[in-house]
Amino acid sequence: MRLKKPYLYLILPIFLILTAYYLFFTAAGATSIIKLFLSRYIAPESLSFSRAQGSIAQAVSYENIVLDSLDFLPGGSVLKVQKLKISFSSLSLSSLELDINNARLVMPNFDTVLFYGSLKQGDLDINVYSKSISAAEILNLFIKDDKAQKISGVIADFDAYIKGRLSEPQLKGEFNIIELSRNGFSLLNTPVIFDLRLKDIDKGLKVSGPVLLKGGNVSATKIIPVDLKESRIIFDGLPQSPILDLAGRSVVEQVKIDINLSGTPQKPELKLSSEPPHPEKILLLMLLTGKSWKSTEGMFSQGQLSADLAKDFIDYFFFAGAGARLAQGLGINDLSLILEKDKKGIGFKKAISDKVDASYAVEQDKTKKEEAGLTQKVGTEYKITDSISIKAEKDLKQEDKSKEAQDKQKADDKVMINIKKKF
Repeated sequence: MRLKKPYLYLILPIFLILTAYYLFFTAAGATSIIKLFLSRYIAPESLSFSRAQGSIAQAVSYENIVLDSLDFLPGGSVLKVQKLKISFSSLSLSSLELDINNARLVMPNFDTVLFYGSLKQGDLDINVYSKSISAAEILNLFIKDDKAQKISGVIADFDAYIKGRLSEPQLKGEFNIIELSRNGFSLLNTPVIFDLRLKDIDKGLKVSGPVLLKGGNVSATKIIPVDLKESRIIFDGLPQSPILDLAGRSVVEQVKIDINLSGTPQKPELKLSSEPPHPEKILLLMLLTGKSWKSTEGMFSQGQLSADLAKDFIDYFFFAGAGARLAQGLGINDLSLILEKDKKGIGFKKAISDKVDASYAVEQDKTKKEEAGLTQKVGTEYKITDSISIKAEKDLKQEDKSKEAQDKQKADDKVMINIKKKF
């Protein structure tokens, strides 16, 4: 039986009214709208809750929400919210308001991330806390870069407030770096305070504000340990190009070396000073070798470190760069490393003039079962012709590192004639 048109015209408005009532004036209808909106980001079946009350027209609240299978978080992550209240002051999405009570984000390699707060009239007011966070996991969430993926470590007591406009939030808080490592470089036991503002999040992220480092320790496989003084990293635009204001101190055989790094990662300015005073290039070699270099101070002229040399040092120290560029910048024409099972060492040679080279090397022999012996070699070489030279070398062997024999060294002087001949 076909309905007459007058009845059809009557039923259609009733159907639309009932649908609108269901969507805007019931909790079930509100849930349908919310799931439809969230379907762009999550699978609808991944969302569950124990109770829903209210409506979109006024406010709808959910209790014991569980949200899993989140594509933008590591596998196995689960978001749980004890109570969530959602309301709209108008029909536009920009009028969305949220009240979040006792939310918990559980991710692999993280302690539970706790947060609560609100979004009202486009303004955020949220507090986030976690006892322990994996640095690698948190960086992978925000930075899709091969260099970032090589960073590992642990961040403790992360406590941050997120405030301001949703489009330009402010992040303010503190945390402790227990350890942050990359390519043999480690930052240890460093309290951090930050106050950052984010802009153009959806176009090309810009960051402004300071990050304050309240001390700590720096260690690396290629340099002696450094005590970090209070330092700053200041963002003023692209996050890849912050302004550096870092300071530290190291001690090499009773020589106190102050280290100051400014500029940007692309154009760093490294300044070294010491007590008692030494040339900057000597101090740089002291940091790399852990030796006082008293026997080689005369090899290098006074002067400030160039920007290129500073950049090479930062690359060598922090980013495992090539040692050849660093050696070239120091005026070293021969750099050798010994890395064998029973022996390790490092040696340098520098041209004093067209005919005279000076050399210095440190070797550690581990062939003996007892404590490894240490040999320092200081030498000069005079070129008579292109194929004949006279070389003088002095070996200082320190075979026992006990307190009683610490200063006892065995000297071995050598004078050699080197002849280079092609047959």
